[in-house]
Amino acid sequence: MNSPLVSILIPAYNRPDTLRIALESVLEQTYSNLEIIICDDSTNHDVQKMLRPYLQEDSRIKYFRNDKNLYLGNWHKCFNLASGLFVNYLMDDDVFHKEKIERMLYFYQTFENISLVTSYRNIINEQGELLPPIYASRKLYEETRILDGYDLGNHMLSRCLNVIGEPTTVLFRKKDLIHPFGTFNGRQYSLLNDVASWLNLLSKGKAVYIADGLSSLRKHQHQNNQELTRTSMTEWLDIVIASREQGYLHSDDLFQSALHAYRLSIQERPQIHTDLERIQALLSSLKG
Repeated sequence: MNSPLVSILIPAYNRPDTLRIALESVLEQTYSNLEIIICDDSTNHDVQKMLRPYLQEDSRIKYFRNDKNLYLGNWHKCFNLASGLFVNYLMDDDVFHKEKIERMLYFYQTFENISLVTSYRNIINEQGELLPPIYASRKLYEETRILDGYDLGNHMLSRCLNVIGEPTTVLFRKKDLIHPFGTFNGRQYSLLNDVASWLNLLSKGKAVYIADGLSSLRKHQHQNNQELTRTSMTEWLDIVIASREQGYLHSDDLFQSALHAYRLSIQERPQIHTDLERIQALLSSLKG
């Protein structure tokens, strides 16, 4: 495996300006054997117009415009069109460090049984300026580590916190994700589709955490509205429960830690009172 093809998957939607920056960060990669799959879910032609000169100049870029909005189906379309041995999603408002693919690929080429490679990720604002880390993006370790997949999954689940990162952060083998992106234990997740996929991958081997920031997540002023946040929180509880069927949170202590962490995260959200009732029922069943 000298220089395997890596597919960069970009589900685009109405953001030509940030997409240009994201695309440039791929074109500047120190690793060159790439294909760039852009599936456009936009409601206008601005993305298509912006891409025209790029499509003429670089044959690695492959553009597909959807006839209708596919939403999560657009993520699946990108994946299905990929020809690479490895894939890395890139959100159209995020940015890659120029050495991201080369440095992550190194671990697959050097060590056995690696099923997920992630890194610290920077947080930037709409202007691309560096922001302080958010709670979920704080460094896990000060040095690069190879970790047991289930241990890292349990670490994430027991804190109800996506410490692994958003889709932009992770490089993985295409063949290792046998279910559509965001599907876990037979269910398609929408807002926690990355967490669902990371759990699938972590069950197959070891994970690598690189302590350097190899991607940047752009925060928007209106990125997380109340309804989206409420829905994503409820998905956390569903994933925690489902994960036990897939070998995670195997001990009652770990499961209780995850339930307590989730309960703590929603205690100021009375609109999710039904989840509090579900948690109490689960905790009571463990005591029984």
